Amino acid sequence: MLKKITLILALFTIISLTGKTAHCISLNLTPSQINEAIDYAKKNKRLSPTNFAAPWVVNLGEKSGWATLWTPYHNVAFKAKKAAVEKRELSEGEILRALHFKESLTFVVSIFGHYMEFAKGYNAILYSEDKPIYPMYTFFPDFAEPSRFYPEEPAYVAGCVYKFPVENINQNSTLKLLITSPEGDELEFPFDLVKIK
Repeated sequence: MLKKITLILALFTIISLTGKTAHCISLNLTPSQINEAIDYAKKNKRLSPTNFAAPWVVNLGEKSGWATLWTPYHNVAFKAKKAAVEKRELSEGEILRALHFKESLTFVVSIFGHYMEFAKGYNAILYSEDKPIYPMYTFFPDFAEPSRFYPEEPAYVAGCVYKFPVENINQNSTLKLLITSPEGDELEFPFDLVKIK
C-alpha cells in the first residue's frame, strides 16, 4: 500500500509541478502524512462527524455558528473513515481526488438565522496578514434547514461554501474568515494554518 501511495504521490507531484497554476499547501502531503490521515480515520471511525472533524473546525458557540476548513489531509481522513465504516480499503483514485485541491482553500460555514431564506446574501472575506482575499466561488442554499433549536431561535441553520484562491495566502499564519450578513452582522473565524493538518 505504501509503495502504491508513493508512486501515486510522485506522479501527482510531477504533474502538479509541470502545470502553470498555483497549488494549495494540501499538495505537500507526504506518503507518511497520507498514511497518518488514513490511520486517524481508522482509529476514529466510530466518532460522530462533528467530533471527527473537530481539528478542522472553529466553533463560535452553540447558537452562533461554526466553520470547517477542508484540507487534503482532512479530505483523505474523511474518505478513509467512510471506507473503514464500509469495511474496505481506500482506493488510489479516492486518495488522488482527495489530494486534488487546486488553487483554493475551501471553507464550509454553518450559520444560524430566523427564517428559511436568511442565508442569501451572506458575504465572506478571508484575511491573510490583514490582506483581504475574496472568494472565487460562493454557495448558499436557497432554503435553510430547521436547526436543532427549532421552533425556538435560532430556528434555522444553513451550510454555506466559500472557496478562496491560495496565491496570496501565507501558509504559516493565522487566517481570519469574516462572514457578513446582509444586515451587517459579522462572524469572525480564526484558523491557524500552522496547527491545522
